[in-house]
Amino acid sequence: MSKLKLAFLAYRSDPFSGGQGIYLKNVTEALLERGHQITIYSGRPLPDVPDDIDLVPIETPGYFESFDFNQRVKNFLKQPKTSMEILDFFETCTGTFTEPIFFGDRLLKNDHFIKHQDSFDIFHDNQSLSNYSKIINNRLVTTLHHPIHVDRDIDLENEPGFLRRFSIKRWYSFLNFQKKNVKNIKAIVSPSESSKRDIVKFFDCSESKIKVIWNGVDIATPEQNNQKEFKNHFVTIVSADVPMKNLENILKAIAIAKKELPNIKLTVIGDMRQDNKDLINNLNIESNIDYKEKLSRAELLSCLNEADIGISASLYEGFGFPLVEMISSELPVLVANKGSLPELAGNAGIIFDAERASSLAEKMIELASNHDLRNELKDQSKLRRGDFFGWDEYAIKLESLYQEIIHGNF
Repeated sequence: MSKLKLAFLAYRSDPFSGGQGIYLKNVTEALLERGHQITIYSGRPLPDVPDDIDLVPIETPGYFESFDFNQRVKNFLKQPKTSMEILDFFETCTGTFTEPIFFGDRLLKNDHFIKHQDSFDIFHDNQSLSNYSKIINNRLVTTLHHPIHVDRDIDLENEPGFLRRFSIKRWYSFLNFQKKNVKNIKAIVSPSESSKRDIVKFFDCSESKIKVIWNGVDIATPEQNNQKEFKNHFVTIVSADVPMKNLENILKAIAIAKKELPNIKLTVIGDMRQDNKDLINNLNIESNIDYKEKLSRAELLSCLNEADIGISASLYEGFGFPLVEMISSELPVLVANKGSLPELAGNAGIIFDAERASSLAEKMIELASNHDLRNELKDQSKLRRGDFFGWDEYAIKLESLYQEIIHGNF
């Protein structure tokens, strides 16, 4: 495989809290290990990557570092008064998330990019879908983790107020801009067949443009403890406590299942909003809930090894990393009937209706009460973890796609 010169494009790349930033860090490090030359052009926050990767900041006004209007005005006054900067400030102040919209314009004005743009074999966009030049579009791959339209629709479903709904629609109006730019992309990488179907639906693009490659995962070897006592201990991983992660229904299901399983315990790994903390008190399940934040990977794996059953309840996932972590830990899992989750679980999970807490509670009681079923699902998890692969293999699959584009075969 010939070594390539690759440019990754990202409007922001937080490597610790945002899925897009974590993806960028993992995929670029894997490609670097395979000998490719990597340059990342990114807005802030910047990724945490090895020094061997050339990291070029694309400076922005930083309007979304603070939602304070006075601070935004101060940031605007520091910018050159070009038509782009004026439009960016206006769109921001009227409620639009503008970072992906103007990232491409700022990239094209960057001195480093101007100097090196002709030397790259492939440009790989990380869900920015910005307005790029013909030089980029002729060699452009984009990873679409999932259509953000789904996030918008779920936010709207959870907000009855007219003004708040208007604000949500305005915030997500950048999606109209992104949809127009999809036609310029050579290839789209989707992390699942489910996400592929939704990309076709929301972006109105051809299936032939989309390549499905499951994300790479760090597969750890689970601790073997055949003498482990079953304790009705459930676990869920919530990367961000937003409506799409469906933590509210998990908590309601615990309250229902508690009537049959008085000693039931749920460990929530991740952030928890105050309204869900209040819900725990209102449901009188304080003694049944334990939540842990900001765990190291070793601490995360320890929590999974201590649990008996995993729950993946999101209303949508383009690729459910938490579910894969639980299956890789050889846990029997309860899986929502949404997005990519049934696809990833295969035969290793029991499916429930994510929109009904009672459905989850029924499956919790069923699985907790059936030793043979738990063992069967654990065996299926052992088999399923063999279908997942690391970032090195993911990089190999990307290399193949890059070569198809370079040689005009995609």
